[in-house]
Amino acid sequence: MKNLPKKSTTDRIELLSPAQRRWVALSARVFPGWTARRAEALLLRPPRKRGRAGEVLSAWGQPERIMVDGHRMAVWHFGAPRRPRVVLVHGWGGYGGQLAGWIAPLLGAGFAVTLFDQLGHGDSEGRAGTLPDFIAGLRAVTAAVPDVTAVVAHSMGAAGALHAVREGLAVDALVLIGSPGNFDRHLQTLSRRVGLGRRAHQSLRGRLERRYLLIAEIDALQGLPVERTRAMFVHDADDQEVDFSHLATLHAAWPGSEALATRGHGHHRVLRAPEVIARSVAFLAAGLQQEDRSQSEEDEEAA
Repeated sequence: MKNLPKKSTTDRIELLSPAQRRWVALSARVFPGWTARRAEALLLRPPRKRGRAGEVLSAWGQPERIMVDGHRMAVWHFGAPRRPRVVLVHGWGGYGGQLAGWIAPLLGAGFAVTLFDQLGHGDSEGRAGTLPDFIAGLRAVTAAVPDVTAVVAHSMGAAGALHAVREGLAVDALVLIGSPGNFDRHLQTLSRRVGLGRRAHQSLRGRLERRYLLIAEIDALQGLPVERTRAMFVHDADDQEVDFSHLATLHAAWPGSEALATRGHGHHRVLRAPEVIARSVAFLAAGLQQEDRSQSEEDEEAA
């Protein structure tokens, strides 16, 4: 993580305007519980971005719609069937087309590719913005497509992928980019960004834990499949959405994992960084080559 190239840029999602943050800070002091409810609603309604990404992906690949919790989820497939498949996962407020730059390099390395819009994002129906939502979305896609060997995921999608494999999703490799590694710390960062004080932050945390999961259980990072799954973590030092310190947290929690630190790309542009794509695809392809060698050795022994 030393000798990072010197660039600087910012590309954070501004959750509130400066005037709105001042209003929230005042409201949080006077009505902490009510303000926490409003903050929770904000987190559960990610901004929907898509442009014409769906049209481009549909023209390039094979579109599909799968049903998840009664809503249609937009999915696109690329590459020949029966190849080892990599699933690409966007983050909170994102959409699958943000990872389109990964498709050609992965196809060239011998993989098939699937990407999708989480519920409430892009071209998918419904509403979803929490960690359990992202875990469920990834599980639905991996259950619907064959030969999934790896997942490349960003931000909240990366956190969802991490905990999906922790809960039993079997893949050979993970590449997680800009992922939160400690939700207690990450939620404190989000609370500061929207102007919540201590009491409102505690109220928000309590509401999320009662509705979903205990944050201490999430942050324990126990049961990771370190023997079965190879992992690579990528984080940009100029990330203003998820603090750079999360990279060290995740790398330490996964013995044998690889860590790639970059600078100057921020939280979203890191997905398009050529060095990130090249290094990640090489990491995945190395595992594929290792599997091919192992299969050849087994065939020779059988012969």
